[in-house]
Amino acid sequence: MAHLFEARNISKTFGPVTALTDVSLTLDPGDCHSIIGENGAGKSTLMNIFCGRFPPSEGTLLVDGTEVHFKAPMDAQAAGIAIAPQEINLVPELTVYENVLLGAQLTRGPAIDWRATRAEAVRDLHEVDDSIDPNAKVRTLSKAQQQLVQIARAAATRARILIFDEPTATLTSRETEKLFAYIRRLKAEKRACFYISHRLDEVLMLSTRITALRDGAMVGELDPATATREQMVTMMAGRPPKEMAHPARAFPDETPEVLRVDGLSRAHEFSDVTFALKRGEILGVSGLVGSGRTELAKCIYGLTRPDAGSVEIAGVPGPIRSPIEAITAGLVYLPEERKQEGIFSLLSIAENMTMPSLDRFTGVLKMRNRDMMAEVDRYVDLVRAKINSPRDRITTLSGGNQQKIIIARWLMREARILIMDEPTRGIDVNAKFEIHNVLRRLTEERGLSIILISSELEEVLDIADRILVMHEGQVKGITPASQATQESLLQLAMS
Repeated sequence: MAHLFEARNISKTFGPVTALTDVSLTLDPGDCHSIIGENGAGKSTLMNIFCGRFPPSEGTLLVDGTEVHFKAPMDAQAAGIAIAPQEINLVPELTVYENVLLGAQLTRGPAIDWRATRAEAVRDLHEVDDSIDPNAKVRTLSKAQQQLVQIARAAATRARILIFDEPTATLTSRETEKLFAYIRRLKAEKRACFYISHRLDEVLMLSTRITALRDGAMVGELDPATATREQMVTMMAGRPPKEMAHPARAFPDETPEVLRVDGLSRAHEFSDVTFALKRGEILGVSGLVGSGRTELAKCIYGLTRPDAGSVEIAGVPGPIRSPIEAITAGLVYLPEERKQEGIFSLLSIAENMTMPSLDRFTGVLKMRNRDMMAEVDRYVDLVRAKINSPRDRITTLSGGNQQKIIIARWLMREARILIMDEPTRGIDVNAKFEIHNVLRRLTEERGLSIILISSELEEVLDIADRILVMHEGQVKGITPASQATQESLLQLAMS
């Protein structure tokens, strides 16, 4: 019996670069086939071939046992394949319902039937999430809501095969559960999906099969009923997770404090937050979505004003009234939305890195470009970023290397304290390990101090020296990472 979908011996090259080598896999009705691997492993390239964005260099695609050739995404949609991509690709000035059926509006004669189009779009939207206003302009939605609208647009095609690429990266737990309920319905209807995620617990929960890619080639297939997280990490990274752990560190009482927050409060966001950060320390901040972690970070950085409490940097009392004052004092906030708020996507790697430090390279009549590029090279080496040329656009880099460039930007500006909000979101396990290594080395060699906010309990346990847990705007506990477990942190986060 023919498979619903089959890829046979797929290879893809871009000039001299080989992105995929001899990949074969299948999809049957009711399947949720997860594809795991590091950034650069070939996952997105493979999915782009499946949805018709570009053809394979070698190999064959089959739907219901019949060979197919896609020249464009519309050809794949006609064959029953649709994708909900990771990158938001909506029209901001149109409404939600207009975006859901964009290009597929219902008609009455030669004209669009807007009433019927809206009714159909609302049905498609409610299959995924029923809390989003279909009449709202997309630009007014949160990133999570925009992601759900994009998934609803893929669902509206009624495709038999849906491709989900990092669908939960920006979603809350409630929104994630609604998406999972939709995927379960899809499987029950004998439709199928490919699922790509760095969140391995999700992969184990949803999948009927798991395929691992590394360096563009298949390294194995796992049965989620018996697979473990450790097996998946080993397949993706090529080494077991125990080799990627960091030893616990303790800081003597005499270690100087670089930041002290005392009784900081802001109405409806957080209250009476008190903690200290020592030189060279990594303080993990954990808590469920809505616990006030990001709001606290923005207030410390001066993006918002507190109603009560104080912030001291290196013993100098605040308040910090603006980000400029924070940066001048050596404190920098790296936002969660790296692509929207962290990088200048149209600029080069060098321009992104030197933007806050251009005054250092100003000559009498022009910029001292040679000195500037020498500094760029030095900091690229310092954070061990993998780049081709500093003159390339920053968007040519993987997410992990973009994050390293942002870190280098502020090290060049002589930052002493980094507040990092979800710094490894959407980054694969090996790139995450590299960033953790960079952060650890910078704390040990340069005395950098870091507040690292993460919704992944395993991450804060892996990288932090101490962990502060928040719930509904309050600090529920601060504990050494060496004495914490995922269970104990979750218990605090829900208390």
